[in-house]
Amino acid sequence: MTPPIQNSLVWKVIYTSSRQEKKVSAFLQKMGIEHYLPLYRSLRFWKDRKKWVEMPLFNGYIFVLPTENQRDQILTIPGVVRFIRHNSKDATIPAGQIELIREFVSLGYNISEFREDEVFEIGDIAEVLDGPLKGKEAEVLKMGDEHYLLVSIEAVNQSVKVKLPKEILKIVQRRNDHSDLKPLW
Repeated sequence: MTPPIQNSLVWKVIYTSSRQEKKVSAFLQKMGIEHYLPLYRSLRFWKDRKKWVEMPLFNGYIFVLPTENQRDQILTIPGVVRFIRHNSKDATIPAGQIELIREFVSLGYNISEFREDEVFEIGDIAEVLDGPLKGKEAEVLKMGDEHYLLVSIEAVNQSVKVKLPKEILKIVQRRNDHSDLKPLW
């Protein structure tokens, strides 16, 4: 577990090339530069398998706490594009906000996965992101009001219908992408 951060410290933000966050983090670790790359677990699907993977919470961004000498070294790391700037200076993040992000991540909240703009269709397969059914897959059966969906969750070879809020569901497979799957009902 990472030790708590002192609230007097101010963090900076670096922008990385696409999908280079973990590699840059490894370089920072090797160089002894204090940094934080918030990650969350997400279920990913391929044609032949599905797997839980750790994904960056903020795509393309890593929080760093460099000394003045380390700042220039960071820019030489492969995959680092630049420091995020604001008013002609490096943008800063108070340590308290970094600690809050760490707390959310450690409690298992998948902050980036909660999307209010997600458009669901009947037949879509969604993952439940929070609550007692967290991690289960559900088939969208019926569109309720604007906030809830009726879904089917298969458990013990039986399907149950549950009304769940849209905010805790994430589409993992569109209805026309799973013609080879057996129906849940």
